[in-house]
Formats: sequence, C-alpha cells, structure tokens
Amino acid sequence: MELDDIVLVRRLMWYCFAESTVGDVVAAKKNELVVKSNRLVEASYRLTLVEQQIVLYSICRSREEQKGLSPDTPVIVDVASFSKLFHIDERNAYHQLKEAMAVLFERKFNFTEIDETTGKLEKGFSRWVSESSYIDGAGQIKVIFSPRVIAFITRLGSEGNPFTSYRLEKIGHMTSTHAVRLYELLVQYLSVGARTIELDWLKETLHLTDDYPRLFDLKKRVIDVAVKQINEHSDLRVSYTQRKTGRTVTHLIFDIKSKPEAKPKAKRPVIDDAYLAKYGRPGESRDEAYRRLAEELGQARLIA
Repeated sequence: MELDDIVLVRRLMWYCFAESTVGDVVAAKKNELVVKSNRLVEASYRLTLVEQQIVLYSICRSREEQKGLSPDTPVIVDVASFSKLFHIDERNAYHQLKEAMAVLFERKFNFTEIDETTGKLEKGFSRWVSESSYIDGAGQIKVIFSPRVIAFITRLGSEGNPFTSYRLEKIGHMTSTHAVRLYELLVQYLSVGARTIELDWLKETLHLTDDYPRLFDLKKRVIDVAVKQINEHSDLRVSYTQRKTGRTVTHLIFDIKSKPEAKPKAKRPVIDDAYLAKYGRPGESRDEAYRRLAEELGQARLIA
C-alpha cells in the first residue's frame, strides 16, 4: 500500500471514529435528562439512595428509548449500565438492585394537587411501582411504574403542572439520598437564586418528621452533608442561613448559584520555523528569537 493510501485510510478511520464519538456524546447529553413534575419533586417520601437511583435511571431510559412510560410496559434496568452511571461496583450492584427493587415495590409517597372537578386541594398517596421483577443470569431488573408516577413524569408543561429538569450526571456521584432530594428542591429555584424552606415542611418532605428533634443533629447529619455533596459533585454552589420566628429557628434560606464553567486551557503555541518567522524581530538570529520567545511563553526547550 502506498503512503498516500495509508494516510487516506487513517483519515477515514479517524473520521468514522470522530463521527461515532460525537454522536454518542450528543445522545448521552440528550438522553440523560431527568424530568419530573414539581408535585413529585416536592412530594413527601423517603427512598434509599439505590431506590432513588432506580427511579431516576428509569426516567432517563424511557426518554432514551422514546417509548415513554406505560402502565403495561416495563423499564429495563441494565446492571452494567446502571453501575457505570452511578459509579457503583458492578459485582455488588445486582444484589443491591434486587434488594432495592423488592423494597421499592412496598414504598409509597404522599402528594398534593388541585382536584380538577371541585377545584379544591386533594391529598393522597400512591405506590411508586405496580410491578417489579428480575432476570437471573441476565443482569437486568424490570420495573413498571404506577399510573400516578407516570402522570407526574410524562404529563409535563401543561398549565398548572410545572416541572423540574436536570442532567443525571449532576447527581451521579452523590452518596446521600438527602443530597439528591435537596438538589432537586434547590435546582427548581436556580433562576430565582434563592429558596426559603420551612423546617417542618422540609422534614415532612424528606420523611424525617420523627427524626432529629434537635436542629443541630438535623444540620449535622442531613443538611450539611447534602450541601457539601451538592457543592462537590453538582453544577450548583449553595449555602444557607437560618431564620427565626421568636427564639426558634423555623426556616432555612438557601442561596443558589450555578458554578462557572471551567475555561479550557489555552493551547501553548509550538515554536517552529513558521512561528519564529512570524514573531521574530528584525536583526535577531534564529537562536536569539527562540530564546526570547521561549522565555515569554515559559517554555524551556525547542518543541519543533
């Protein structure tokens, strides 16, 4: 094979690889979007971290497959994909998913909405899933969501049904289920830049009404851990202060900002003959021009 032919083949191989990679990246960015009704975000429930991850993974997979969620069609959770997405050891993930799936089937959440017929406040509760199963030897579990959950995930954007969306990667490294919940509650208000949350409401929303009677313990074990993980792993930078009613702290006021995007490092120029010809000064020898330019650029040796 001639040299020109080899170069052409390499270029074609690079082009195909580049096209495939770009496509994969675009697909990942498009498909890993979590979208929930605000009524579900603010519903009162308590899930373990793995249970929460199953729900979020399933929302993203249904969007990726463009099938939507149906009370008759299961969402398949692939253990290998799940492990990679949430940075879990794949060897333990299947066992964790089987256990979480069994418990998730028994989980319920409380919700509040306006009844369409009477216009009055309706309070109710619903299961998360109506059916769940696992396939031994295939590394997969299947989940069918309840009709109420499907409505909170698919019927979005209509009047009276605002929603919250974010990239799944933003919570993928979090290890606290409270961090995931607090992130969702705060990212709702990113455009506002702040959110005031009543402590009693927050404890009820997180299903912590009977836990942590002392604010010190709630902050140490729940709030501060969540804020730290949000700041370390997500696209938000948050902090909070307290507000009192009389002598009692009754509200937390969260300041919410987007982290600035990391600027790409400027590529250092190569001091080659073309660069020397362009930036050399009249009367300078090649060596003199190189030494001056290398010093200006902080380079210690000739690159080309």
